[in-house]
Amino acid sequence: MAESLKKENEALRAQLKKAQEQLEQQAITIKQLQEIIFGKKTEVLEQVADGQLSLFDPVDDLNLDHKITEVVKTTTTKIVRHRPAKKQLTRQEFLDQLPQVEEVVSLKTTTCPDCQHEMAHIGKRLARREARLKEPELYCANLYEESYKCKHCSQDGNDKLVTSKAPMALLPHSYFSSSIMAFIAYLKFNLALPFHRQESFVQGLGLPVSAKQMASNIIKVSQTYLEPLYQYLSNTVRQEPVIHMDETPFKVVDSPKSQDYFWVTRTTKEFAQHPVVVFHHANTRSGRIIGQIVGNNYPGIIMCDGYKGYSNQLYPQAKFGSCLVHIRREFVKLVKALPKTMKASKAQQAITLLSQVFHSENQLSYQTANEKLVQRQIHVKPLMDKFYNYISQISQPIGQLRKAIQNAIQLKSRVYRVFEHGQLPLSNNSVEQSIRPSTLIRKNCLFAKTEEGAKANAVYYSLVETAKLNQLNVQRYLEYLFDHLPESNCQDLAAFLPWSKNVQEECRE
Repeated sequence: MAESLKKENEALRAQLKKAQEQLEQQAITIKQLQEIIFGKKTEVLEQVADGQLSLFDPVDDLNLDHKITEVVKTTTTKIVRHRPAKKQLTRQEFLDQLPQVEEVVSLKTTTCPDCQHEMAHIGKRLARREARLKEPELYCANLYEESYKCKHCSQDGNDKLVTSKAPMALLPHSYFSSSIMAFIAYLKFNLALPFHRQESFVQGLGLPVSAKQMASNIIKVSQTYLEPLYQYLSNTVRQEPVIHMDETPFKVVDSPKSQDYFWVTRTTKEFAQHPVVVFHHANTRSGRIIGQIVGNNYPGIIMCDGYKGYSNQLYPQAKFGSCLVHIRREFVKLVKALPKTMKASKAQQAITLLSQVFHSENQLSYQTANEKLVQRQIHVKPLMDKFYNYISQISQPIGQLRKAIQNAIQLKSRVYRVFEHGQLPLSNNSVEQSIRPSTLIRKNCLFAKTEEGAKANAVYYSLVETAKLNQLNVQRYLEYLFDHLPESNCQDLAAFLPWSKNVQEECRE
């Protein structure tokens, strides 16, 4: 009897322990959901224990369960800046670069208030300077073609006439000139202003066009003039040895699928020949789209996240990198969901070790991809090894911690590709930053009606984001394309790329 009661007691204790563990995991899950819905959209962690410093402090300065000792040597390093920081103008410099208009505040009367005699003008002084806004206004440009007659060649009643030729219209016999079309595209694809909101704005200016007409002509211009340039940019990305790739949902009303997608490719920030972003519309998230975008035999490396569509089963010869920020994100979610008493946890230690990897990467000194690769193998690889050794030695992890560790270990071989090619970055953040403006447009505009509209969106997103990466004024660049592409007949497309000499001279910010 006593023996059976003892066994029953042990069984109940085991059940209670298991129930407590389940409750803890459920509490963590609830906290994670609250963070997703209501929390700050950042992965920066606050201080979680008394005396704890920032995320990038050495581990031996932290009060953690398992001390990790590290000798930190302070050295002077030269950080390579491949693009100079944009100069911030002072208010005086900003005002000096604007067109100058003088306004004189005249006296209401020039007679002396004391003796009533006429006063002599002796000068003026500058009271203040201010920037002013001029409202957009419509005007009609009447383009005339001049004709000339050669008196020397005009003999025997045969006149020699030479006439100038007006540039071709973007959309003949339409309200949509190059400047108006560029303005509408700029508002939609850079400022996220939907056509139905633009309608009231442009009609207020006096332009009698509807949102439906705007959408129709946006598609028409894309198909007629911009798609060859878009294909040129796509080919430019395919020629790079390393590219970023990611995908984002997009609703298309007439699509057979409930959810369409934009697949986005981008060249790397460092060592790429030119900065380019290209959006590709597809009605599926299937990994077979990757082959359609870069080819089934793409010889380079694709930096991506852990989505299973980036599969070596589909593409046995492909080389995929993996975003270290996505791996870190799983540990960050776990730490944010933990109660304050558990902040000094194994997940926190994993985050700290990864932070040292990023910190070391940012301190590297190099000029070429090969130099960067050598520096990584010396300075970054030992820290990466330390992170993976640590999480591999965690015994019997449970719940979200186990999932985070399994995810990191599963992607280890892809993460270590950064030690095979110096151009491969640690994270996929660059392409996510290029996608972010399109998500704002998606929130405002909600959907595209047709597949043609979705493809046109991809074309404009690509041109706008690539123009911004090349420091161009987006509206000016679009107007430049709409002015010149009808004349070019889609020949010599290299002259219209964002980094071409003429475009840089005409459209630079």
